[in-house]
Amino acid sequence: MLDETPVLKSPKKTKILSASPTISESLPAFDSQISFKPFVSYLKEKRSLVSESKEWLYSRLIKELEDKRTLLEPVNDMHLIDEHASLMELLTTSLFPVIGGHDMNNFALASPHQYKVFYYSDNFKKLFLDTDEQYILLPAGLDKEELKAIQCAAIYDHVLEKFYGMHLNEDPQLIYPITDSESGMMRFYRIKYDRRFINLNLKGKLPPIQDCAVCMNTFRILDLEKQLNTMPLDLFQAEGFGLWLADDVTQTESLELLKRALLRESCGMDAMDEVKKAIKALVGLNDTEIGIMPFVSINGQIVLDTQASMHSLVARQWRNGTPDQQAEFRQFINFLKERPVPMPITNLSQEMLGMAPFLTSIFEQGARSYIYYPMLNGDGLIGYLELASPHKNALTQQTVMDLEPAIPLLSLAVLKCRDEFNDRIEKVIREKFTALQQSVEWKFAEVAWTHLHNNDKSACTTNVVFDNVYPLYGAVDIRNSSLERSRAIQKDLKEHLVVVADILTQLQTIMQLPLLEGLEFKNENLRLSLEDTMTAEEEIAINDFLNNEVEPLFIHLQKTNNQAEKIITDYFNLLKQSDSRLYQNRQDYESSVMAINEAVLTYIEEEEESIQRAYPHYFEKYRTDGIEYNIYIGQTIAPTIPFDMFYLKNIRLWQLKTMAGTARVTQKLLSQLKVPLHTTQLILIHSQPIAISFRRDERRFDVEGSYNIRYEIIKKRLDKVHIKGTDERLTQPGKIAIVYSNQKEVTEYEEYIRFLQKKDILKPDIESLELEELQGVKGLKAIRVEINIEEREIGKVN
Repeated sequence: MLDETPVLKSPKKTKILSASPTISESLPAFDSQISFKPFVSYLKEKRSLVSESKEWLYSRLIKELEDKRTLLEPVNDMHLIDEHASLMELLTTSLFPVIGGHDMNNFALASPHQYKVFYYSDNFKKLFLDTDEQYILLPAGLDKEELKAIQCAAIYDHVLEKFYGMHLNEDPQLIYPITDSESGMMRFYRIKYDRRFINLNLKGKLPPIQDCAVCMNTFRILDLEKQLNTMPLDLFQAEGFGLWLADDVTQTESLELLKRALLRESCGMDAMDEVKKAIKALVGLNDTEIGIMPFVSINGQIVLDTQASMHSLVARQWRNGTPDQQAEFRQFINFLKERPVPMPITNLSQEMLGMAPFLTSIFEQGARSYIYYPMLNGDGLIGYLELASPHKNALTQQTVMDLEPAIPLLSLAVLKCRDEFNDRIEKVIREKFTALQQSVEWKFAEVAWTHLHNNDKSACTTNVVFDNVYPLYGAVDIRNSSLERSRAIQKDLKEHLVVVADILTQLQTIMQLPLLEGLEFKNENLRLSLEDTMTAEEEIAINDFLNNEVEPLFIHLQKTNNQAEKIITDYFNLLKQSDSRLYQNRQDYESSVMAINEAVLTYIEEEEESIQRAYPHYFEKYRTDGIEYNIYIGQTIAPTIPFDMFYLKNIRLWQLKTMAGTARVTQKLLSQLKVPLHTTQLILIHSQPIAISFRRDERRFDVEGSYNIRYEIIKKRLDKVHIKGTDERLTQPGKIAIVYSNQKEVTEYEEYIRFLQKKDILKPDIESLELEELQGVKGLKAIRVEINIEEREIGKVN
């Protein structure tokens, strides 16, 4: 500016053009007059600071303008500009360059701080004026209030600079999205406003800045209406002219458009039309097809998901998902992995298809130049951007460079799509299956993927089965738990009857009611029946007495007798309190059981975490009066890791060692329990592999096949099995019982026992036992070994 050669042709007739009347009338009035006097003052100030040749140009402009005194006064008649057309050309010569890009010629001279222009370039007219050259066009959808805010911000910034020595921290600008009439391409222009040739004059008294709506911390106008009231615009008068300069900001605005489109949706691909428009504007090609595909994976393998591939150009040919198409898709992925760099194919020909057969489909549809742009992060391929044009040489390395600023945004979008896909997989797993361990989650992910791949058209009926897995079963049971629970209930009921007896005695002192004496007699008999043991029938009889005889009478007396009301109310409050003495023994029992289960479960889970690292396996636990667990291990659980019988032997030794550890844990806990409860340890050997399948109704695994069901039957009936010919239970505190069917199964465990005996974890000797016949099960045997429960450090078995 002021440094170059002329470029502007004079318009045929000068006139002031404003925005449409409906817009102009909504803007605040401002005293603004066109004048060239401030421009002359600017030239005089700069004249001594430039080169000799530029000084000559400035001097000539000053002389010409001063000779035309009417131009130094407010110009109300636009004919004056027409009369001095050559001077206007000289003036614009000093302002705007002749050399440089075509877009550099987008400028206009404007009334000070108003949406009014009076002298403009051909390019400006083409872009920002209506076809009849009557109005200034404003950006589509621009709100009148926003336009008002932009105008007022420019005026107040000028005011604050001149009269208060400060600047607003605001620079609102007009952004024009314009569709090129010839190419159809969307381009963006930013209007910058230059006020150097505007003088601002004060017509009244300035208000104190602290009374205005300008924040002195952020230097922003907090409330425009308040600012207009405290510092009205009619305090000021502007003369001179402003410059409107239109810069092409297509790349910057295209990226902003892309950002808004991609980041406002859960997955940016939902705004694909806007994404395509932004990318086309970025590369400046309107007849280009845009494709984007996030890569989603199942168990580390990229899969062809219908939703993820819906916006891809090449992948749409494989949407049916036939085996041949799946194979072609794998070849395509391998091609990208081998060439993970952006590549422009400027001349897509028949010969090129031999090297990249996946392009056959778009070639047949007319594409003659093509760009593939793989997107990667630390995990590898995450997505794929592609452009296809019907013209040879339309897509080049320059196009690739133009795309580069958009790749980080597109990468974020495809990562969001990948996360959304994973969420869909997890949702199917949660809804159709259950919360799963990592060792088997991969299998459910495959089934969930199949379900989604079928577009959810059919129910998720695929059965999840693991064949040829070796089972391990263990149980840490609380000895005589049913009897201990019964004893706790017996003690609480006895205490309950004592409380009832006391209330009946109190009631008889305040009223004469023979029924009270009868209830007292029955209550005492029931209490005496609990001195030794309590049968199930006695428990039922006592509860029936309390609920159907005592309670109805107490409720009646509570309502009808004022003296009895407090006594009975205290009784019912005692019933409601879960920690009252009426439930103390049951509470003690339950807290003891819970403490044992928590301790055992914590110990087993910690130990299982270490053995899980040796070889992945499925570990299933559940609580009864104690802890039971199933372990399944085999090649089908972890198909990518070679399985060897060594891992089975390793986990069997681990199980035996861990069972000894649980006995030590519960023994150490014994002194802290309110009810001294002991535990027993049981292992069931099953040397033959079985199949397990997932039962959706119960959300757990169960054995598959009639032969394998025998294994489940044995587990369920071992709980209270006796040694053959005796009344002695197999499971005993301080001992591990190992049940088997044939001698071959137990030989391996005997070796483990001798190893643990040598390490002083188990005590010497092994009992060999025959078990009583169970319903449907014959020929079971067991060995039993005593645990050394003394405190010592037991090494891990991995």
